[in-house]
Amino acid sequence: MLHDLANDDSFRGTVLVGVTPVLFFCNPQNPFPMRTREMVRLSHHWGPADEIEQQCRFFVHSRMSIHVQGVASVLTWLRGHLVLPQRSGQMPPYRYVLFAPMDRHGRMRLIKGFENQPELVKTVQNGWLEDHQRNLYQKANPEPLIRQVATDVRTIRRRGGTVVFVRYPSTEWFREDERLRFPRQAFWNRLIEETGCLGVHFEDHVELKDFDCPEWSHLTQEDAIKFTKRLHTIIKREKDRRSSR
Repeated sequence: MLHDLANDDSFRGTVLVGVTPVLFFCNPQNPFPMRTREMVRLSHHWGPADEIEQQCRFFVHSRMSIHVQGVASVLTWLRGHLVLPQRSGQMPPYRYVLFAPMDRHGRMRLIKGFENQPELVKTVQNGWLEDHQRNLYQKANPEPLIRQVATDVRTIRRRGGTVVFVRYPSTEWFREDERLRFPRQAFWNRLIEETGCLGVHFEDHVELKDFDCPEWSHLTQEDAIKFTKRLHTIIKREKDRRSSR
């Protein structure tokens, strides 16, 4: 998406780029993080029919309850709620659950009260462990990506735009796995050095470093609001400091 904005001659604003290492520095053959390519492609072919369809969807969605096929079945309910012990030597059970829905503005939030549902929290944590153990794609070389990002940043800057990189919180197993697979010096630090952009890493700021992620990777709704407010203050402070040099 940053590359798409760099190619958009009309864009002269500020871009906040979230850096989740396993997604940002992914293997380009991995379809899950690279699904953004399809989103960008669709945006370039967005027409009147698409806009009408979306507005109709927004209108209907808030006024209807929809049964997703299979969700209301007894077997599906049992699969999600019956917790049986795992045999030794087995991978953690993979049970996908909708724990962070996205609203009409593209904002994803943990469901309300998620942190108070230990079984649901454990289910999502098991999903991260399962994803890690069944990873089918090798870790990508970060250098080509960093060079491309640096080129895109320069293009945006020439038009008067700004790019800010943000490293959002992760905790416990997820954070330790990131340290092993995506060491900061080789990934985050290299990205900031090559682009020369403002980079806000949650571990570098007293106001940000103590947030907890219930399932290791996402903030609660309340904490997300607090984090955003503090992040805004930090970015404004750092931009003012840079401009006064």
